[in-house]
Amino acid sequence: MKRFLWALCLVFISPNVVSQEKISIDVSLDPKLALMRDDYGNTPFTLNSLVNFSVQLQQLEYGYYFFGQSVEYANLSGGKYFRYSILQVGYTFNKFPFLDRIEASMALNYGIVKRWTFDFSNFGAIFNLSYALTDRLRISSLMQVVRRTDIENPNDSEEIYRTSFFLGLRFDVFGTNVM
Repeated sequence: MKRFLWALCLVFISPNVVSQEKISIDVSLDPKLALMRDDYGNTPFTLNSLVNFSVQLQQLEYGYYFFGQSVEYANLSGGKYFRYSILQVGYTFNKFPFLDRIEASMALNYGIVKRWTFDFSNFGAIFNLSYALTDRLRISSLMQVVRRTDIENPNDSEEIYRTSFFLGLRFDVFGTNVM
């Protein structure tokens, strides 16, 4: 275990890994729950927010890898929903011909849902499309698919997946260039 921790530290300290220069925060809201009633009894103006924290790794030919964490909070009619993604790993494509202000990202994550005083482990995926307004600020649309273990029936083997759509902003907070 000690060797694994040392190897992990060396990977994250390496200049090849931390040379992208950006740590970013995304803040997004679900416009559907904010504007209309859904099939689960949620009324308009139901809050469903998502905040992503990510570190962008070295720029490659077509894009870069990133890792981070995310927090989602929703004030749902069936009980408050709080999801914390412990680990999120993905890739962002940012080298498109004639589209230098567009980025497309995809990531997988593993998280914990806290609901009804219980903890439920789950996994999910995100797909993000963003447009640069300035060098540090982007407008983004994000689709998230999450396995909802908190609403699955323990006596049934059927897995339940929910899709959410978010609109928001991404802000590059600061750089981490060590070169």
